[in-house]
Amino acid sequence: MLAAENSIAGIDACIAHGIDMVEVDLRTTRDGQLVLMHDERVDRTTNGEGAVADLTAVQIASLRIRAEGGGAQAAVTAWHPPTFAQALAAAHGKTLINLDIKAASLDQVMDEVQAAGAQRDVLMNVPLDAPASAIERAHRAGIALQVLYEQRQSQHTPEQAFRMAAAMQPAALQLMFDDVSVIDSARRIGHGQIRLFVNTMSNDIASGKPMNLSGDFTDARALRAPNAIWGALRARGISMIQTDQPLRLVQYLRSADRTSAADP
Repeated sequence: MLAAENSIAGIDACIAHGIDMVEVDLRTTRDGQLVLMHDERVDRTTNGEGAVADLTAVQIASLRIRAEGGGAQAAVTAWHPPTFAQALAAAHGKTLINLDIKAASLDQVMDEVQAAGAQRDVLMNVPLDAPASAIERAHRAGIALQVLYEQRQSQHTPEQAFRMAAAMQPAALQLMFDDVSVIDSARRIGHGQIRLFVNTMSNDIASGKPMNLSGDFTDARALRAPNAIWGALRARGISMIQTDQPLRLVQYLRSADRTSAADP
């Protein structure tokens, strides 16, 4: 891990290492401010206690972030939980921010993106049932959308879901699947116009339990055989990979691209 999750240090580290995109999680404070926090409560990732929705932005800003995956035994860093506006400023023009909106209004998120002039700096994650008005506003504002498809939880077949997603004109389609044929279905329906995004993280950072987000395509396996995991995903049309091993992935991609360029 380059730095603690949802921190300015994490964004800065991604920029320094040439990482194309960093995910952040958005929640709303008691007084209506957007802050970066993965969990509903601040307990795991900071030296504080309580639900984000019960704390003010000032109270959250006074906390300090715990290192790496957090927890009571993790070291307390010098970093404070940032606001969304601070994260946008840190990333502006330097790396893309993948917005995982945990508990926040899509309109408020877009308000802050537009106020910061950061329309080209974000990829906004939306569900298939996102309000049409929010989708239309995002397109008018030039905010790129990413639609999430979770095979285990979806009431639709992959084909049905991907046609619905395509109608939303997203820049990317994030796939969570058990059956790898889901990728092929998405590629056919997207006609190469929609980027395909997968997660290869092996274990949940909080619990340590397997995440099982992309079948057998995991970081743990990729570290042993990157071409069989990351390379195989690229060969199937995946152009965006979210990982807990960004430096190893970048190293692999650069090496693979050099090898490809050298081939006659």
